[in-house]
Amino acid sequence: MTATAVKSPTVGAELKTEAVIVSAEEAQAIARDRYGLDGRAEWLWGEKDSNYRLSLADGTEYLLKILNPAESRAVTAMHSQALIHVAARDPDIPVQRIIRTLDGEADFRMVDAGGQERSVRMVTFVPGRAQKSAPHSRTQRRAVGVWLARMQNALADFTHEAAHHRITWDMKHASGLRDLLPAFGDRPIRARLEKAVDDFDARIVPAMAGLPAQVVHNDFNMENILVDPDDPDRISGIIDFGDMVHAPLLFDVAVGAAYQMGEEEDPVAAACDFLEGYASLRTLGAAELDLLYPAIVTRLAMRLVIPEWRCGLFPDQRPFLTRNSPTVERQFARLDAIGAAQAARRLQSVFK
Repeated sequence: MTATAVKSPTVGAELKTEAVIVSAEEAQAIARDRYGLDGRAEWLWGEKDSNYRLSLADGTEYLLKILNPAESRAVTAMHSQALIHVAARDPDIPVQRIIRTLDGEADFRMVDAGGQERSVRMVTFVPGRAQKSAPHSRTQRRAVGVWLARMQNALADFTHEAAHHRITWDMKHASGLRDLLPAFGDRPIRARLEKAVDDFDARIVPAMAGLPAQVVHNDFNMENILVDPDDPDRISGIIDFGDMVHAPLLFDVAVGAAYQMGEEEDPVAAACDFLEGYASLRTLGAAELDLLYPAIVTRLAMRLVIPEWRCGLFPDQRPFLTRNSPTVERQFARLDAIGAAQAARRLQSVFK
């Protein structure tokens, strides 16, 4: 199955819609009435949803997710069914497990205090420490690559009516970043971001329709990868299917590689560690290898542009929304110092 180039609005409703805050007391009532679970709810930050850690008296923990009103019932169902599908296809992938309601539902709809209709899902709480805050190593990055390959294998035969829905973090829409660049004013990074979009339009867009594609996780970032606190090289959890979409497999790989660069002085070496793990189970075709570097750079551009634009909508959230921007800007500078041609050769060599 191949991807299709898409032209649509730049930022989806899921990143523009502000939801009524659901109190911890309301979350506890939902857990009790719909799941038969009596516990204490603790609010957790989410980019677009209301998330709560539910702790029972015996120490068991769950994650209760009250989705953004802009997320349709079909999209929520897709995420729930994908979790069920991955657990069935590869039970060793450490994803959250769906907790069904007392009525046997994988998710359900509610109306919040503001009259907004929203979906609700409860899953097991996966233990671990976010990779971003843990010590990093070559072994760890390689392990993340292996898990991405296994995730793609598990999702290879997954289909859903909502798989082609519009989501902002889908790289197929990266041409639209150009419309958001005025948010940077005359800052020097704007010119670099314009070049990234130019490269995407010139190289990736013409080839997009021919790239192998399927439903992918699409957000293998260091905050969605959990590691064992006592053994950081062991991946203990993979969370947040909220950005999954039908897209080129290349983009899914580029997302993972871009995040594994972290703060490393040689970002290409860090990306290669990740790619070595991935290549132990899967490969990329010639066309995908040719576009790997610009796809990684495109994801870096998305990481800067989308949060900066959202600051205009939610200025009080600027410190959190742009918390990773300095790191991404430094990686742009390091990649440019290495040079695109050399970086591309090193990335491609992993698969040869």
